[in-house]
Amino acid sequence: MALLRKAPRWLLGAGLLLAFDLAGRSLVAAFALPVPGPVLGMLLLLLALMLYGRVPRGLAEVAEQVLRLLVLIFLPATVGIYFLRDLSGGDWLALITAMVIGTLVSFTLTALLLNRLIQRAASRQRENTRGE
Repeated sequence: MALLRKAPRWLLGAGLLLAFDLAGRSLVAAFALPVPGPVLGMLLLLLALMLYGRVPRGLAEVAEQVLRLLVLIFLPATVGIYFLRDLSGGDWLALITAMVIGTLVSFTLTALLLNRLIQRAASRQRENTRGE
């Protein structure tokens, strides 16, 4: 029974993801932008969520499930590296440098975002305890 109550929210969340993905792809195709369509779609989704002020429950539920399967998204790229064995030494150096720098930038941005969210949650908790 609880599953039936969650289904419309989940479908709405999945629909939002698909709608912004399609919007990004359409804009890239229409204006010949040098950005991947899904990336533009996610930027549009970020902008919409910032304007809305919060993440809808259905979108949060779908995002949670997608994040659990994130490893499967990287599996084809990992397998694809096997076919790159004919690269020269300079190519490998560039590839490894890009991976290391990309990972470090990703970790840094994630840590900064987490720190900001923790501070925001702590300040809201302090405000709530003062208000009671």
